[in-house]
Amino acid sequence: MSTNKTEIYVRFQSADYGSGMFEAACHSIEEAAGQFAEDPDSISACALEIDTSGRLVSARDVTDAVVDHLKEMIREDSWSTSPHPMLDDFFAAWSEEAERDRTDQMDHERLESAMLNI
Repeated sequence: MSTNKTEIYVRFQSADYGSGMFEAACHSIEEAAGQFAEDPDSISACALEIDTSGRLVSARDVTDAVVDHLKEMIREDSWSTSPHPMLDDFFAAWSEEAERDRTDQMDHERLESAMLNI
């Protein structure tokens, strides 16, 4: 049977609510990444392939793809803070590197400006 659609479900682990799965399905990795960014209790994502008769064809973990999408958004400077606790270390390292790059660029511009004023 052919696959009709993919639904991505995000799981959570919370001190208040225990473990579970968000009721509403996401329809893309980007949407699942948004769910992770909205809720720090998100811990994993699973893509379910559903055939045209509504039956489950396959299930696969897509957590790495969601995390990779968030990392790419960090690299694109989309966040002013870490979007999810899983990415705190990555965000901190990226922030430090971005700050070094900004400082280097400012130093370079100052040097060029000083050379033009001679």
